[in-house]
Amino acid sequence: MLGDLVVWYLFLGGAGSGLLFVVASLEALSPHAIDEARTEGNRCYVPRELYSRFFGPAYGVGLASVILGMFCLLIDLGRSDRALSLFFQPVPSFITFGAFGLVILAVLAAVLFTVWVLRIPVFPKMLMLVIRSGCMVMAFVVMLYTGLFLSSMSAVELWDSPWLPVLFVVSALSAGLALLVCIVVLCGSGDEFKSTLRRIQKADAVVIACEMVVIVLFVALGLLGNEAARLSAERMVQGDLASVFWGCIVLLGLIAPLVCEVFNRHLNAYVVIASGAFVLVGGYFLRWCISEAGRAPDIVTSVMKVLGIQ
Repeated sequence: MLGDLVVWYLFLGGAGSGLLFVVASLEALSPHAIDEARTEGNRCYVPRELYSRFFGPAYGVGLASVILGMFCLLIDLGRSDRALSLFFQPVPSFITFGAFGLVILAVLAAVLFTVWVLRIPVFPKMLMLVIRSGCMVMAFVVMLYTGLFLSSMSAVELWDSPWLPVLFVVSALSAGLALLVCIVVLCGSGDEFKSTLRRIQKADAVVIACEMVVIVLFVALGLLGNEAARLSAERMVQGDLASVFWGCIVLLGLIAPLVCEVFNRHLNAYVVIASGAFVLVGGYFLRWCISEAGRAPDIVTSVMKVLGIQ
């Protein structure tokens, strides 16, 4: 129903913001990850080298994901003047709100990435606290926005659900947690942060369990809704989209990584990477399937209205 680039935008924006939210939260809980130095009378933020190998790559991947999502959005708009008008002639709409949210998040993440990679004591500690807090807030806004963007299209009955934004938030959090574990393991720091990674895996298992519950509630509400919502939900559970829903989302994206995270107590690198890949595949097809299942009597008018074009 939506274009492939929009689906990629929803997925990359969600996964990237989920990762940045998780990383910024962990940084806030890790005061021992930094030293304090004085530069011209100010206390400055000096990341320790060990933790730079944890936070630096994580911020980098989250930033890259958000930027790729932005490019997908801009390319889907089709014309450079339309893309520029989002920022220089903004029209109140969810797409404008999301575009500004992505840009602000990317700027804040770029600052944090630079600080952790270069480890230069130039930022006062209080300023870094503000930047990190802003990153957490904007990451959550972007996670929530990707669901609100679809649920705002009231003409599409399946999407007009209070559970859709919740589903996209928990899916983005799961993707962020799984990505973080994969990044740390691939960067060779798994042994140094083994206890932290175990806690992250336990948290991801809880988030995946929550995602299962929310999916059930979302589909059940669709099946109990009016005819358009019911037909859309039936397409997912027993129609032409059932193989993707049960195979790629439920089995591969939820059950498989949950089993991996529960039983992979020794953090086997291959199992960690496979589990992360399963979560990401499931996250993408979740958005694709929900997009394809949506139906509306006049979808073009509905989409144009939400985009603020008319």
